[in-house]
Amino acid sequence: MKLSLLMLCFGAVFTGQVAQACYAPYPAPTLPAGLDGKLPTVNPDVNTPPSPSPTPVTITPTPAPQSTTSTITPTPLPIVTATPTPTLPGGCPVTPTYFSNTATLAALNNADTDKVYGVASTPAPAAWSASAIYNLGDIVSFEGVSYKAKWWTQNEMPGQAWGAWEAQSALSGPQVWSRSKVYNAGDLVIWNDRLYQARWWTQNNQPDQAGSPWEDKGVAPVSANRPVQFTAKVTKQTSGEMDVSVDLGSYIYPVQYVYRATDACTSTLSIEGEQPANMVPPRTERWEIHLDGKVVASQQGPYLMSVPAVMPPPPPIIARNADQSCSVAPGTVVASFSSVKGGVVAASTRLTSEQAKGNYLSVWLCNGDLCRPSPLLRAYKFGIPTHIQY
Repeated sequence: MKLSLLMLCFGAVFTGQVAQACYAPYPAPTLPAGLDGKLPTVNPDVNTPPSPSPTPVTITPTPAPQSTTSTITPTPLPIVTATPTPTLPGGCPVTPTYFSNTATLAALNNADTDKVYGVASTPAPAAWSASAIYNLGDIVSFEGVSYKAKWWTQNEMPGQAWGAWEAQSALSGPQVWSRSKVYNAGDLVIWNDRLYQARWWTQNNQPDQAGSPWEDKGVAPVSANRPVQFTAKVTKQTSGEMDVSVDLGSYIYPVQYVYRATDACTSTLSIEGEQPANMVPPRTERWEIHLDGKVVASQQGPYLMSVPAVMPPPPPIIARNADQSCSVAPGTVVASFSSVKGGVVAASTRLTSEQAKGNYLSVWLCNGDLCRPSPLLRAYKFGIPTHIQY
């Protein structure tokens, strides 16, 4: 009896030791100090093992037996037993899955970024609804821009010139020009990376047009607001170097190239198509890569990478009447074709093997002291089995 109890206790201790076989024999590295240590942590991407190819099975038909009697003896069906997934003692898989050498990091939203900095978040206004009734002073959100109602309105889309909505901004400094907003003399706006100042009262007058009420003041300053959300991609090379890229999204929008007839019976080319408010690319002062809480790389940008320019076809020849007058009236559209403008906002860099040494990596986009981080990547898990937990 005593021997049985002794063996039972020894077995329990041994089983407990085996159960730890899937765990690393050392604790996780200490989180970095400062703001990086307050970020939520994430693992690298998981390698997806390839699906095994099915083994072809050749079936040989069995000829029917020649029986002289009417008695048929049934053949018992084979019993199929499911093959369990092979594991080692303690539940460790024989063929484990591994973390890959890449990681995808989605930047923190405003609320989570505020938690890192220890400040309270301001809720965004409700989205505009065509069926809702709005009164003077009501604020809504539409395509990433906040609007305030100038009077009672229903089913009137924000962003229309001379409409019931006025674009708002709780952000500091000059903002992107809006067709629906009223500007007074001295107001500053940003358009196509240029800073413009209103000469007098204006609305729905695009700043970069000839004869507009706007004065070009030079290259626009970088916004003094928190950068937009982004996605970072991290790839560790076998050499120990590390590739890091950031993607702020696509800002490509459709335009129309239009040929219109002139008084001289020729045609002029114009580009038509308003740049939507949510397609104006953001401008960011810099982006940084942190390893274990220290800045190991910093670059200006990211910047807009424009789509390749599309060359319009040659202008069409407009026919003349018998009396040599033009066959179409001036201003008539004689040809058009669709294209796109804009581009993607992105940047990339490579860390040397010396720069890439560290356990925890994060990516930050900053305008001055206002930054938006990615989660904190457990870079020490690149390439290790996923069942090792530490």
